[in-house]
Amino acid sequence: MALTFAFAVLGVVILCLTYIPMMSALLLRPPKKKSMSWGDKIVVFTENIYKYVITNLIGRSKTVLVGATLILALSIFTFTRMGAEFIPQLDEGDFAFQAFLKPGTSLTDVKEASTQIEKIVFESFPDEIESIQSRIGVADLPMDPMPIDIADVFVILKPQENWTKASSKQDLINQVRDKLKVLTGINFEFTQPIEMRFNELLTGIREDVAVKIYGEDLHILEEKANDVAEIIYGIEGIAGIKVEATSGLPQITINYDRNKLGVYDLNINDLNQIVESAFSGGKAGVIYEGEKMYDLVVRLDEQHRSSIGDIKNLFITLKDNNQIPLKEVANISYKPGPMQISRDNTNRRIYVGINVEDRDIKSLVDEIRNRLDKNLNLPPGYYIRYGGAFENLQRATDRLTLVLPLALILIFILVYLAVRSLKQTLIIYLAVPFAAVGGIFSLYFRDMPFSISAGIGFIVLFGVAVLNGLVLLNSYNELKENGEESVLKRIIQGSTRRIRPIFITASTDIMCFIPMAVSNSAGAEVQRPLATVVIGGMISATILTLIVIPILYNLLENKKFKMNINSNKLKTVVLTIAILLAIPAMSFAQKEISLQQSIDIALKNYPGLKAAASEVKKQKTLSSTAMDFGTTSIYTGAEEFNKNNSGIQNIIGIEQSEIDIFGIAPKKNLSDSRERMSEAAYELTKRELTKDVSISWYKASFSKKKLSLLLSLDSVYSDFLRAAQLKYETQQSSKLELLSASAKSSEMVLKLNRAKSNYRTDLKNLNKYLLMDTAFEISSINNLSFENGFSEEDTVVNSSISDYYLKKQDVFKMKWRLEKNKILPKINMSFASQKIAGQSGFYSWQAGINLPLVFNTQNANNKAAKINYEIASYNYERVRTESITQIEELLILIESKKAELTYFKEVALPLADEQLQAAKLAYYIGDLDYMQFLQNTETAYNTQLDYLKSLQDYFLLIEDYKYLAVN
Repeated sequence: MALTFAFAVLGVVILCLTYIPMMSALLLRPPKKKSMSWGDKIVVFTENIYKYVITNLIGRSKTVLVGATLILALSIFTFTRMGAEFIPQLDEGDFAFQAFLKPGTSLTDVKEASTQIEKIVFESFPDEIESIQSRIGVADLPMDPMPIDIADVFVILKPQENWTKASSKQDLINQVRDKLKVLTGINFEFTQPIEMRFNELLTGIREDVAVKIYGEDLHILEEKANDVAEIIYGIEGIAGIKVEATSGLPQITINYDRNKLGVYDLNINDLNQIVESAFSGGKAGVIYEGEKMYDLVVRLDEQHRSSIGDIKNLFITLKDNNQIPLKEVANISYKPGPMQISRDNTNRRIYVGINVEDRDIKSLVDEIRNRLDKNLNLPPGYYIRYGGAFENLQRATDRLTLVLPLALILIFILVYLAVRSLKQTLIIYLAVPFAAVGGIFSLYFRDMPFSISAGIGFIVLFGVAVLNGLVLLNSYNELKENGEESVLKRIIQGSTRRIRPIFITASTDIMCFIPMAVSNSAGAEVQRPLATVVIGGMISATILTLIVIPILYNLLENKKFKMNINSNKLKTVVLTIAILLAIPAMSFAQKEISLQQSIDIALKNYPGLKAAASEVKKQKTLSSTAMDFGTTSIYTGAEEFNKNNSGIQNIIGIEQSEIDIFGIAPKKNLSDSRERMSEAAYELTKRELTKDVSISWYKASFSKKKLSLLLSLDSVYSDFLRAAQLKYETQQSSKLELLSASAKSSEMVLKLNRAKSNYRTDLKNLNKYLLMDTAFEISSINNLSFENGFSEEDTVVNSSISDYYLKKQDVFKMKWRLEKNKILPKINMSFASQKIAGQSGFYSWQAGINLPLVFNTQNANNKAAKINYEIASYNYERVRTESITQIEELLILIESKKAELTYFKEVALPLADEQLQAAKLAYYIGDLDYMQFLQNTETAYNTQLDYLKSLQDYFLLIEDYKYLAVN
């Protein structure tokens, strides 16, 4: 479609420059009558209405611009609430469904069940169904392998006008589903034939959406997949849920009794060989027919290898030539085993397939994701990815983020080259958001989600919509060049002069896309979103362009918004705008990060370090609690001292009790030591994070380097394969050499896939600390050198790890001092203003101390605090001693590894390079046969791989050393 549109536009351009002017000169003549035609009357009527509207709206510029802005904001809000899907579902006319029987069901039972399914469906709907067929197992060419307990049922339908029991295809599917409910133990999943095949070819999943769960343990994967199916059951739009069958296949299991094997003096390997030979076949000799040689294989006849009893009664010969049955020394039984083990990029996975009806993919996946995030608990190392049509939607959306900004940049540049004015280019460029307004609302009102076909419609729309603004601005510029000074006259004359071509351009585009928008033919589902976007966008772009652009032009011209910049500055501005527009496209490219960048990002983003920093703030905040002046009481009262007068009356009194004056210093010391310990803990967390990030970065770096090395080896084997092919075709070598080359090339593909998977896994492990949302790559490690990895003069005494335990020891020491201080007295003080016998001016005061009466409890607390301090001291000494010992061990390992790397660099690697080049040359000239070439090549590359492994181990040791020793 894109090529057709491009060539059509190119053809129109050529015709407009050649054919149209010629035919206009030949055929067009001035009108003989002065009377207007009905077409002219319509245009004049439209122009008069437009003059009236634009004249009134120019005086209300702010209102119009605010209204246009609100409409644009409303469209953006509407777009964020719209769903999305990859492409609309095509109606293929027919439908298909899969029948899932219990794992391990025999082929005979599956054939009977599929025949029964066909009979029920066909006899229930004879007027709707033309034929129905089932496919079981694998075809002659196994391009679509599946187990024999699954049947694909294809239903070919008659023309819909002949139907009597169903009003639509979906109604027929619902009725078929109801009819098949009588078959118990069989699950059904409805889809379409081509859709089912394409879903599987594109993503490996037959359903519309797949919730993929990755992990190691098959039992946990199966359990979590069933939990997922239970959690998402009942969500609107889910037509069917299928959990991938990974277990339940009956297997004959032989468990040997080792005690009995010892009694009979039997060996497990010998027993396994006997069982394998009896039922699978064992090599007993060689048969020659002329020059041909065949292996002679023996096994039991079919009658004696048909049941589990044959295995139990298989006789084993003992060393004394007596025989016993196998069941005498083994427990033989049926046990359920794994039915299949599915993998993605070497990672085990299970999936929950979901078919979607009457709902877009994106909103459904968002709701599924929200439910699973709240209700599903996955063990560490297990994670979820979403596949199927949603995976296609994500890939296509990522591609649109690259294509759409590039298209907008090209449109901007072309418009600027046409008008040579930056401010007019920006005015014309407003047609892009105005066109998007109509496209968004048209999708919304037709209840269509955003899809890739709609996205293509937006790209087509933007180019056409900008043309209207360009035509309008060119008309204003032409009038200005002809001497028209009045901006208002320029707008009115220029707009009315161009209203005819603008309306004709828009109306022809709309008319051409209307058949696509209302079509119900085959394939119309994909056409309708594209046509809907273009029609709605052209309507909004035409209306808003004819209103908003003249108003903006009037404001800019009247307010004299001049851009007095030279050409170089103008180029800079245009380039800046282009870069800003290309930000989404640039984000598509993956960023390379170095080791220091990784550490900086982790120190900025890692939650554990933020928590340690918050702990430091907390301890600083608590430092003010050391000043404890007890509690304050304010009181009043009266006292009678004889019966003739009122006695003593305390007008007001104040009392301060439990003043821990002797505890201020110990509490302040404890608070300070806790603050220092939190700071040491922060530094230790920072050091540990730096170490973990560095180790993860080095592992990813060397995985990338290994991948690069394997790619170069793959290139060597590819050349070897081509050379072997050429030698075989020219009869210079045997086919065995060609087969060996093919096998090595295939083996290298497997190694490459494994290396790619390891590299991606290492990147994910590194991202545990970086927490980056965008994809990234590891920068080159070619500049790493083992000569300057560390300094042996570093010490452990003041390192973060020992400093933390030292500060922890100080905290327990201060706690001990505080406990000892609690036996010291606390002070009470009070003061009161009194009135005695009605006369004021009297005062009273009191002072005292609080002392504990019994010291047993406090003495126990003192002893416990002292023991805690001693434990902390021992831990500090232990950590210090262990760190010094580990440093000494690391120094020995580092020196050993450094000597090993020196040998690689000075001896092994140069010899490996020379060996590889010599092997290539010798093989090509015929001095080496293929076995010698393979042996030399693998030896050379294994040397390089060993060097990479040693270099990786060296830098990991360096990181361990830095963690313990570097200040």
